[in-house]
Amino acid sequence: MKALPLSEYIILHFNEVSSEGISPLKLQKILYYVYVWGIVSKKKVLSDTFLKWKYGPVNQDVYNAYKSFGNSKIANVSSIASYSLSNDDEKFVNFVVSNYVKFSALSLSAMTHQDKPWQDTELNEPISESAIKSFYSKLKFAKNFPIDEDKPFFPVETDLHYSFILDFVSSSSFFIVYKSYKEYLSLQDDSKASFNMVYQNWLGT
Repeated sequence: MKALPLSEYIILHFNEVSSEGISPLKLQKILYYVYVWGIVSKKKVLSDTFLKWKYGPVNQDVYNAYKSFGNSKIANVSSIASYSLSNDDEKFVNFVVSNYVKFSALSLSAMTHQDKPWQDTELNEPISESAIKSFYSKLKFAKNFPIDEDKPFFPVETDLHYSFILDFVSSSSFFIVYKSYKEYLSLQDDSKASFNMVYQNWLGT
């Protein structure tokens, strides 16, 4: 699938999930990680390439389509879908996007800047698949593929994680792993519910 149709899918399904919405910058980084993990898992849903730009990897067609929104949330695209995803591909895309959409656009941009494929590519040049496979296949998140919600789950390694392990401890001793993706999602829901309860109680004081 090309990046533009997949962009429509992500905007339609995740614009309201993200607290800040999907901005052009955030969309680019989420698409890039769908591209990355498709290469690593040998499930290449997204066929386009990404260039190294100053603020991270960018797909030129997506940039041209949404640049008018600047740093703002992209207004919902037409509900008449121009994309077609198989159930398996949709499961893959939803898994990757769900794990990255919770981060801010700036955090996602910072994360790509910590990744060697972006660092080692010349400005305005395409980021190679070989560089992507070599780097990302070594990250803990790669262990989540093929997707199985009942096997151990390794969350996304953020830019803060990279900084922490470089300064203090080894990756293996610091990294948190969950019993399963289902357990991870359940703990997330519990955390949100606890926060909302505390917040509502605070409003009532």
